[in-house]
Amino acid sequence: MPTQKVTRDEILEKSMLVFKRQGYHRTTMDDLARACGLLKGSFYHYFRSKEVLMKEVLQRAVDLNEKHLFSIAYDETKPPGQRLDQLLSALFNGVMRSEGGCLMGNTVLETALVTEEFKEPLRAHFNSAMNALAHIYQTHHPEDKARELAQQATAEIQGSLLLVKLFGQAQLLTDCRNRAVERL
Repeated sequence: MPTQKVTRDEILEKSMLVFKRQGYHRTTMDDLARACGLLKGSFYHYFRSKEVLMKEVLQRAVDLNEKHLFSIAYDETKPPGQRLDQLLSALFNGVMRSEGGCLMGNTVLETALVTEEFKEPLRAHFNSAMNALAHIYQTHHPEDKARELAQQATAEIQGSLLLVKLFGQAQLLTDCRNRAVERL
């Protein structure tokens, strides 16, 4: 029997896991309601549509990543190499431990050409990633070069995550990480 008492935060957290695992288009409101222990009709009390829910899930992911992941880059009490290593470790561990991989990367691939409403939080996420990496790279490179290296690393990270999902070769992430550190 579905429970009827859940918080909005619980719904966002559980929905994030469903979207990560199944993708946006393959996820139904029934799937989301079931994951949250709600009846489908009750689910609409919290969110009027799947699109509205997904936009909030993406914004929540942006906020969590800012607070717990990208903030590592700005911890000036640690040397740049250590910050980069910790940032990449946290990123790769978080993605590889969770079923479905990278919510943000998956959502870009699935929706970028068809769902304009998701682009804002997705761009915010990837801009934050590039800004964090550029901040670290600026300790050894001019600003323009640091930005270029950050964009390159971000693209390579996402490409590596995609290929690991396809081929199951975790070594691709290790190689990607090593190249990102070598660029410092």
